[in-house]
Amino acid sequence: MITRRTGAKAGLAAAALLLGRAGEAAAQANRDSVNILVRNDSVGFDPHKVTGRGAAEILFMVTDTLVALEDDQKTVHPLLAKSWTISPDGTTYTFQLREDVTFHNGKPLTAEDVAFSLSRLVAPETRSPAAWRAGSVKSITATGRHTVEYVLNRPYNELLLQLAQSFGAIIDKDEVAALGNEFGSRALNGTGPFRWGEWRPRDRFTLTRNDAYRWGPAVYENRGPAQVRQVVWQVIPEESAIIAAMQTGASDITYVAPEWAVEGLKRDPRLTLAEPRVSNYSAFLGLRTNREMTSDFRVRQAMAMAVNRQELVQRLWFGQAGIAESYINPGTLDYSDQGKVRTDRDAANRLLDEAGWTRGADGIRVKDGKRLSPELIAAGTPGWRTRLEAIQGYMRAVGIELRLLLPEPAAAMSRINASPDYDAYALFQPYGTAGEALMSFHSRNIPAPNRVNWRDAETDALLDAGQVALSEAERADAYAKVQRIVAEKALVIPIAHEKLFLFANRRVSGAKVHGIYNCGIYKGLDLRIGR
Repeated sequence: MITRRTGAKAGLAAAALLLGRAGEAAAQANRDSVNILVRNDSVGFDPHKVTGRGAAEILFMVTDTLVALEDDQKTVHPLLAKSWTISPDGTTYTFQLREDVTFHNGKPLTAEDVAFSLSRLVAPETRSPAAWRAGSVKSITATGRHTVEYVLNRPYNELLLQLAQSFGAIIDKDEVAALGNEFGSRALNGTGPFRWGEWRPRDRFTLTRNDAYRWGPAVYENRGPAQVRQVVWQVIPEESAIIAAMQTGASDITYVAPEWAVEGLKRDPRLTLAEPRVSNYSAFLGLRTNREMTSDFRVRQAMAMAVNRQELVQRLWFGQAGIAESYINPGTLDYSDQGKVRTDRDAANRLLDEAGWTRGADGIRVKDGKRLSPELIAAGTPGWRTRLEAIQGYMRAVGIELRLLLPEPAAAMSRINASPDYDAYALFQPYGTAGEALMSFHSRNIPAPNRVNWRDAETDALLDAGQVALSEAERADAYAKVQRIVAEKALVIPIAHEKLFLFANRRVSGAKVHGIYNCGIYKGLDLRIGR
């Protein structure tokens, strides 16, 4: 039987301490400041080197991209590029930039900055885990002061969607040269509606208004400047403290409330709720195919079949998430039911028997004198800890001893991306389309985002075909076949498709939830403080 701490008493002391911190931040700010609570910080804010939501939510405010996405996650609007043309063969994009844009330090934005930024994203020396999002780039050049030519080796039907993400942020090439390795940790000179103020790692990030901003996307009523002087992103890992801060008015906005508190917050008359039109944020376990414990696909299949997703979602997500029968959330562009997995403990046991793993005296399976004890890394948050302890129980029931490593979130992300010494990992995956999520399995994306180390010519060919497809049917067919491979080879264990709930104190209006990369707030241009 799975149980779940409500946190009401266990976190009381922590809540009091962190509530004091949130109150201190609110007291320091004036009536033109908005305080947003998040659980996790980022290891840095270099848009080409970090992939977590903790970085993206800041980068969307501090920087701009060539294009912007509407909250349907598919309609593209002009942003830094006022217009663009695409060649008939789909390989050449010509962007015409706005001529009135300046960086935060007053330097005018030019095509050279754009060409530098996007070329840096794909440069091998950058080693960006997001480089694949730029397509197969042949060249990116400034052909005029405000004209950029973006040439691909082959068509890429999702290029504009990807360039709207935080990885497509346009940065100041002079600042990158001046700061070197400190770029994105000491400062970032962007063109966004808010400036870099002060970053206190694992505590808070203060952004101040860019008064020169006038070029916001058409998805906002207010195109700039922002209507609030300051935004403070407060990091509070403890669930109880987040709830206390919202209910007492010490903080204004959160979209990371724990699932056990959602129904209560919905009924709180002091708060308003907003939900996005589209937001995909899926919880899963990745199983590394190049490690001894998880190299046999029968073992991976058994691990996937051992997990009772319905029970996890009902008891540990409190019913506030979708049951993940597949890696891709139903309703996503190019979702296919060919990628479904099932819970079947008997079948899991048969697969492990077939793979030569036999039960030891303590119930754990053994082969060639080695215990079946894969090691999994995840962020040491209360949510992951509790859920993974339940998953440990499911694994033990079929003879697998799942060992957990749970460092703090930033360290966990660093190890998941860089360390070769683990068998599995737990992550949340934000994505907009099936094609975007599935690119995590292309061999050229090893070591990240292809953290499972999947090398398969058929998968690569299908993903490439999906990217260059000239019809929706061809694209959907290619991606459906990849979803089937992911399920059959058990590259991941899907767990839950989370929902995004944005709660705001009534002193704040205009807190429109966007959902891009599962970030509740996008540019924040319509945020206002009630008078």
